[in-house]
Amino acid sequence: MNKIESRHRLIRSLIMEKKIHTQQELQEHLEANGVIVTQSTLSRDMKALNLVKVSENDTSYYIINSIAPSRWEKRLRFYMEDALVMLRPVKNQVVMKTLPGLAQSFGAILDALELPQIVATVCGDDVCLIICEDDQGALDCFEKLKEYTPPFFFSK
Repeated sequence: MNKIESRHRLIRSLIMEKKIHTQQELQEHLEANGVIVTQSTLSRDMKALNLVKVSENDTSYYIINSIAPSRWEKRLRFYMEDALVMLRPVKNQVVMKTLPGLAQSFGAILDALELPQIVATVCGDDVCLIICEDDQGALDCFEKLKEYTPPFFFSK
């Protein structure tokens, strides 16, 4: 797990455990856990994690907006149904072949989903190479991506 993923995991944990009212308060909780971040980095993290402020009983605090990730999942499912040509694990990678011109769109969606198995995506015109930490991570990623493919895709 890289530094950003670790920080994101800690932020998610803090948001779920406590009612955090301000960015400053979140920054202080991160520092108490040994993570020093600038305000601009924290703002980017909060956007990436889909944190939103809600109001309740004359106070407001951050929660994780669960609507946004499902948007990416729906988009991935749509792309998988219409543009996926091949999906195959190879060592510590998953090779995704798409219709021409769509690999980068797949990569952007996968990056937005922040699947923990994925270290990076490298995409050309019709191939997206999904790089994982190790062989098991690639198999786990492959199984996760299969959940988004149409039922007939892997049946033979």
